[in-house]
Amino acid sequence: MRLRTSTQFLLILFFFCCSAGLASAQNLPAKFGKVEESELTMHAYDKDTSAAAVVLSDYGYSYFTYHDGFKVNFERHTRIKILKKSGYDWANVTIPFYQKNGDKERISNIKGFTYNLEGGKMVKHKLESSSQHDEQRSENWYSKKFTMPNVKEGSVIEYSYTISSDFLYNLREWEFQTTIPVVWSEYKAYIPEYFEYKQQQQGYLPFDVATVEKGKERYLVTWSSEITPGINGGRTSGGSSQIEANSETFRWVVKEAPALRPEVYITTLSDYQSKIEFELQRVRYPNKLPQVMTGNWDDINRDLLQAERFGAQLNRKGFFKNEVAAIKAKHTSPEQQMAALHELVKNTVKWNGKYDIYTNGSLSKAFESRTGSAAEVNLLLTSMLQEAGLTAAPVLVSTREHGRPPLWSPMLQKFNYVLAHVTVGDKEYLLDATDPLLPAGMLPVRCLNGQGRLIAKENHRWVDLKPSAMYTKLFSGELNINEKGEMTGRAFESNGGYIGLQLRNAIKEDGLQKYAEKISKEIGNLKYTKPEFVNVDNLAKPVDIKYTLTSDGNGQANDVIYLNPMMGQGKKENPFKLEKRAYPVDLGAPIDETFVCRLTIPAGYEMEEAPKSAIIALPDNGGRFTYMVEKEGNTIQIMSKVNVSKPVFYAPEYESLKEFYNQIVAKHAEQIVLKKVAN
Repeated sequence: MRLRTSTQFLLILFFFCCSAGLASAQNLPAKFGKVEESELTMHAYDKDTSAAAVVLSDYGYSYFTYHDGFKVNFERHTRIKILKKSGYDWANVTIPFYQKNGDKERISNIKGFTYNLEGGKMVKHKLESSSQHDEQRSENWYSKKFTMPNVKEGSVIEYSYTISSDFLYNLREWEFQTTIPVVWSEYKAYIPEYFEYKQQQQGYLPFDVATVEKGKERYLVTWSSEITPGINGGRTSGGSSQIEANSETFRWVVKEAPALRPEVYITTLSDYQSKIEFELQRVRYPNKLPQVMTGNWDDINRDLLQAERFGAQLNRKGFFKNEVAAIKAKHTSPEQQMAALHELVKNTVKWNGKYDIYTNGSLSKAFESRTGSAAEVNLLLTSMLQEAGLTAAPVLVSTREHGRPPLWSPMLQKFNYVLAHVTVGDKEYLLDATDPLLPAGMLPVRCLNGQGRLIAKENHRWVDLKPSAMYTKLFSGELNINEKGEMTGRAFESNGGYIGLQLRNAIKEDGLQKYAEKISKEIGNLKYTKPEFVNVDNLAKPVDIKYTLTSDGNGQANDVIYLNPMMGQGKKENPFKLEKRAYPVDLGAPIDETFVCRLTIPAGYEMEEAPKSAIIALPDNGGRFTYMVEKEGNTIQIMSKVNVSKPVFYAPEYESLKEFYNQIVAKHAEQIVLKKVAN
């Protein structure tokens, strides 16, 4: 965005210290082209010997210049050591840049070298401009890409570039941490007093350096002459004057940042990455009132409702009036109409897998072609719900892989998905029609990500993206055991909520027969065979599977029989293996798993050893594990119930959650010993 003053006081600022500002960008500890011998001979990073590559240094510097309008500039200099073949991907460099309404950010001064030791001497391989190319990532975001030449194990790669931008909102964010270790990461931002940016810091790493230096800069301000109309009008002469303005130079350094490791049960690594982001809040030019630049949700809500590829599409309903009228004639209650319209869109318009908050074309085109993006599918559903007389509006969402949207500031680029919101009486529903196997009111796991933004004429607000279902599984078995330890019987499992959804999608992908063959399995000496499926197509009910269960006894002696009472269904390992974890554990939805088994043992045998019953609870009602083994006559009853009642556990709760699963794994591994009683 280009900012200008009024005609009378056309502000032209020449930075007397501009050359000094540019020079300071180069005044960094790592000099371009000055690679140390120790960097070339390095074979492993001693603080993380598993690392495939390590960022030796990464420097960024943002500063302002003026030429026919203010520009914000960004310079970067990065040096990386390649340690293993699996680190070659770090030689593929991507530089994002922004383009809108004919203006685009300009990338210049790209330099790059690969340094190798060959015959004991350093050999430099230059990055050629012919290897650079641009790709479009979204409507306004593009990438310049290149691959560093002659990369091998032991190479040091180094590149630098400059980005000049008219979009003053785009003061570059800085990531101090990535998926490989970073020895030194430093960012400086020189900001004159004319621009006020809000800083948003994220992550779990403390800054080793965080300083602000205040200074003053001298500028030349010129203004043009102007003719004032009217009786008392005349010509106001132009002129110029020198002014002195305050400035601030921010510097942040993080040393020896550990690699971001993918862990189970997280949204996306970028949610936990140590970084800093900026948003332009206010512009204060000399001789002008301050101009507030931060958007607010009132303005954004209004603009979205009027936008051609968003709200305007909701007003064009003629092409589906017959379908909506038929559903209203068949169903009288609002809930029934909502479910029927949800079913209609699911089965009519196939999601093409694309994420967006705007439509690519009209909703009528998506309806006619029977395919569309997430925005097109769910805006179409929203429009149909409105046509049926229901209170419906779209909700902006950021999927789990995209990261959580900031609640502190309205930033549309942080959203990539749309849902439909419906209010019926005092109940609120969130609908997604992208998956034909989703029942009405149940969100896909990808959307269980904090909060979404309701876009409506009245009462626009944040809404919680809460799961309406759990990961639910019930296993029940009844088996007879003979004197050889052989077992025969039947087993039944019922899969509901998100486990049922996963199961239906697996069956859809493989086909019922192929999937039945896949789950006809052996677990130790147990065999699950002849699966029968119930309710696969009835989305309102769990998917039930019935098995024949047998065991050959594994040639056990007749007088002693060893049994695993969990019948191969127990937890075999703890998913939480880290000693400590800085990130929250985000399960998406609560968990409810129940195992019940009834064993009939042969006459003349007693239960000599058995697991002790146990009840283990997580703090603050976070979950409960119950395990019981009881014997009555020649029947043994086993019950295990794992309930995790909340979807998110924060870092201080990790140790308790880890120990909770340790106890479950240990208890599920215990055996029952049957011994023949002497006559």
